[in-house]
Order: sequence, then structure tokens, then C-alpha cells
Amino acid sequence: MSFSTPILLITFNRPDHTRQVFDAIKKQKPDSLYIFQDGSRDGNLNDIEKCKEVRAIFEEPLDWNCELHTFYSTVNLGCGPGPAAGISWFFEQVEAGIIIEDDAIPADDFFNYASELLIRYKDDKDIRAIGSMKVDDKIYGDGTYYFSMMNRTLCAWATWRRAWNDFDYHLREISKKDFYKSLSFYNVTLREREYWYARLLEIQKDGYGDTSWDQQFWMSIWLKKGKGISPNFNLSSNIGFEEGATHTFDENSIAAKVKAETIKSIVHPRNTNIIRKADLRFQQLYFEPYEYGFIGFKRLPFRINKRIKRFFNLNGSWFK
Repeated sequence: MSFSTPILLITFNRPDHTRQVFDAIKKQKPDSLYIFQDGSRDGNLNDIEKCKEVRAIFEEPLDWNCELHTFYSTVNLGCGPGPAAGISWFFEQVEAGIIIEDDAIPADDFFNYASELLIRYKDDKDIRAIGSMKVDDKIYGDGTYYFSMMNRTLCAWATWRRAWNDFDYHLREISKKDFYKSLSFYNVTLREREYWYARLLEIQKDGYGDTSWDQQFWMSIWLKKGKGISPNFNLSSNIGFEEGATHTFDENSIAAKVKAETIKSIVHPRNTNIIRKADLRFQQLYFEPYEYGFIGFKRLPFRINKRIKRFFNLNGSWFK
């Protein structure tokens, strides 16, 4: 049997990682597969060779009927604009689909889980993303998954064209007032609000050094008071935590190489309310582990200093 939901695989210059992820995708025998590859960096001979090795993977014959679509960029767009361009290209062709990065091995169960939920919630405009990532051992709600503002569009995930249409790479028209108003809908803490506003400023400045696209997507969801789906079981394993990575360089990260699990049958939760405690827990474990507990207490003077500087619009290391 084949798999009917379209899949996009985002690649660059990691043939070994790409091979492992592609092997997981091939087991599903998708009817249509889209491949995006960013171009090699100028003057980087290693990139040229590795990118060529990646493309060779997709030239190998497939043993099922598959419409293979490719977008091989001739220039290096970067790890922010590149995936954003690839996802936009994907949704020019399809209404809904699965997106997988070249360092994320999806669990076998992820594919049917994502496909079923894409169909179930296709007309619910409040629901805008389906994630695969789980980093703690707590179960939230009464279903296989729960609803969240932390949309986990990391590694392997799924969404609809209607949601991606609101994506804005630079978010330059978003004011502090509007952003705070959108976050207040989710009852975030002051610390979370400060964290994400700082991210917004970095995005508005230069796209977080042109290394981010996913945070812009989350923010586009928040600005619409939307929500995403997070699983109660981890459905992808990130193999990209290693030296030389752009973001996932800490091999001790809580998300590094978390084992993928099985969900068997899907149990739908009885309501679609956001589970606030799950979102706060994810913020604490994944985004700001250094700001909580005893380490966070020691950093209290730094946080106070940051608030004073922001209030008075001051630059420099310390308020004087």
C-alpha cells in the first residue's frame, strides 16, 4: 500500500543523515515526494561535494510509483530563508502535507498520525500545526495528543497551506503592543513574554542572523490566536545534535536523539483547549533550562538588569 499524504524533505549537505531519513520515508511508499535542497556556500568545496552526494540519493530507482519533485537551489539561501523557500514551494503545489528535515528520523507511526489529523482538522482554522516532538515523560489530557501554543514544528511536522499563508519571515510590521497582546491570549508568564519578545526583535533585525524560520511560523500562529497539536509520545528522533550544527550543537540537549515511540491507535482528546502547564514545561525544558531552578536563581540579577535596560531603552552590558 502507498501513502497518499504529500511529503516534503528539506536537505542540504549531510548525505549520511539524509540517507537515514529517506530510508524511513521510503518505508511509507509515498505517492508524492518533494525534495528541497539548499545550494552550496560560495567557495565551499566540501559543500559542493556533499550536496552532490545528497542529490545522488534521490537519483536511485524507487520500487513503487512515486511522483518525485525536486527544487535544488543554485545559490545558498541559508538555514532560515532556505527551508522557508522550500516550504513555500511545497504549498504552492499541495493543500496539506508533512515536512521533514534531514536530521529527523520519523517514527513509523508518525505518518498515519499526521495524515489522520490533517484530515480531521482541515477545516478548523484555529488549529495550524501538527508536531512530532515530546521531551518529557508526562501525559497531558486524555488523548494521544493535546493542544498547545508550542507548536513543535521541529524535526518532523505537518500543516496546511491555509496556515503557512500567514507566514512572514521578517515580521517587521508587528509592534510590541500587538505582540504582547497576542501572547496574553495564552496566559504566558512575564519571563516567557520577555524571552519571546527578545526573539521577535532579533527576527525583525535580521531573521535571527538568517538562521530561523520556525520561530517566525510559531509567531504567525500566535498573532492569529491559533494553536497546534503536540503528541503525548515522541514521534521523531533528532540525529543532528553534533558539533558544527547551526542550532542543535549541544549533544546534551534534552531533545538530542530522543528515542521515537509508538502510539498504535490514535485516541482523540475530548476537547481542543490548550494545556497551559504543558507549554510552560516545554519552555522550561527546551528553550530556557538555564533560567529555572538554582541556576535560574543565580541569574536573577541579570534578568533584573535586562528589564531595566529595556524599560529605559538602554544599550551596553549593565545598567549604570
